[in-house]
Amino acid sequence: MVSSVTSAGAASGIDFESIISASVAAKKASLSSRISSRKENTQLEITGVGLLKSNLTTFKDLLDNMTKENAFNKRAVASNQSATDPVFSVETKDSAANGNYNLTVKQLAQSTSFSTSFSSVEETFGSGGSLTFAIGSGDDAKSFSIDVGEGETLNDIRNKINNSADSFGVTANIITLQDGTAKLVLDSGKTGESYSNFSVTASGDESLNAFNASITTDENGNKVASGDSAMKLVRAGQDALLDVDGDTLSSSTNVFDDTIKGLKITVNRLSDTEKVEGENGTETGFKSNTLNITTDTSSLKKMMTEFVSTYNELRTNLDNLTKNNTYSDGKSNDDGGYLAGDSTGKTIKNAMSNLLTSFTVGGDSNGLSLFSLGLEVDNKGNLSVNSEKFEDAIKNKYDQVVAAFTGKNGVCAKLSSNLETYTKTGGILDLRKDSLNSELRSIENQENANSSYLAKYEESLRNRYGSLDTMIGTMNTSLSYLTSALSSMNVNNKSSS
Repeated sequence: MVSSVTSAGAASGIDFESIISASVAAKKASLSSRISSRKENTQLEITGVGLLKSNLTTFKDLLDNMTKENAFNKRAVASNQSATDPVFSVETKDSAANGNYNLTVKQLAQSTSFSTSFSSVEETFGSGGSLTFAIGSGDDAKSFSIDVGEGETLNDIRNKINNSADSFGVTANIITLQDGTAKLVLDSGKTGESYSNFSVTASGDESLNAFNASITTDENGNKVASGDSAMKLVRAGQDALLDVDGDTLSSSTNVFDDTIKGLKITVNRLSDTEKVEGENGTETGFKSNTLNITTDTSSLKKMMTEFVSTYNELRTNLDNLTKNNTYSDGKSNDDGGYLAGDSTGKTIKNAMSNLLTSFTVGGDSNGLSLFSLGLEVDNKGNLSVNSEKFEDAIKNKYDQVVAAFTGKNGVCAKLSSNLETYTKTGGILDLRKDSLNSELRSIENQENANSSYLAKYEESLRNRYGSLDTMIGTMNTSLSYLTSALSSMNVNNKSSS
């Protein structure tokens, strides 16, 4: 209930409003002082726990990537081909191994294409009919058809071919020549020898027979347009051929994926030619290019450098989060971290340091330590990489380096497992944050309760001082009346005398 007294002191002339305001302010300060510092500290701690989890998660994500079995299987690719116009390009996979090869691109994969000429793009085809496009054989056979309506033009047919939802990739293009005639070019859209049997079969109006197209093989084994084909053969589908150290590999596309285990080779053009001595004297032949796959030590060193820098950054962040406040003249300077004085950071640092120090490849005292493989630590606990030592380990102890850092028994997996206790959903830090949020809600509830109490306290003061104001006002009125009456009596007495 809101007090009806809105201006205490109006009756008496006494400044009760200032008294009420001062009393409420004093009571508010008394109540706030008990919880404000508690609320501020809780909010700072919640922020600190969030930052701690974020820092730990960043390092854990790196550890999880390094834990993967093939994390250290980085390969460098070198070839003696042109950098601006390479014959082939190479990508390495996790399963790639070191090796040296001589590659020669003897043939590129291509699709089957036909062409024929018409009077113009507006040429029509009688009463119409249908065109059926087919390719492949057996389980890989594909086909689709389009209907040709009466009066439809060459351009209409082109659009129907290109827009067919059932097409297996066929494209139709029209080239308008200088004399105004139109040349239609059909491409199967599928490369490879197995798709060289691309065909078009017309039905309906005889004028559509101009689209008939098919392939046969001549007496020399060459693919040519068949006798029933009205369209000319522009090119026949063929596989890409890649010679690797004398052995010929084939691919229906210009990509050789895992044909050499762990490598994806894309052929871009035919190999350069050169003069060679053959059975019939000097002949023109293809020139091979070398391909060398080696261990990419620079990439591995970069990975180790990232591991070291992220580890050191985490240690620094833990120190900053948990550093204590300093004091001057017995008073805190409030310059500590969000988790000032908290032991969690120190616990994590000690656990990581002890694990790195005690870890050996194989897990026994006879195994190689991380420091024998190139890691170093200073008197502050920060890591660094001894480049010479690490490169020597990669060269002469590669399997031990891999075992040290990757797999479920490597140091990265063990560090990650330790950190997961803190970073996982429902882990130590999540539970701690939940507890702090619960405490913060309790503090905020107390603040709301204090606000209600202050409103009631102010109301009671207004009622009390309002009553006092009324009483004093009444007394002042009475006093004024008596004073006036007495004054009148004195005047009357003097007049009688």
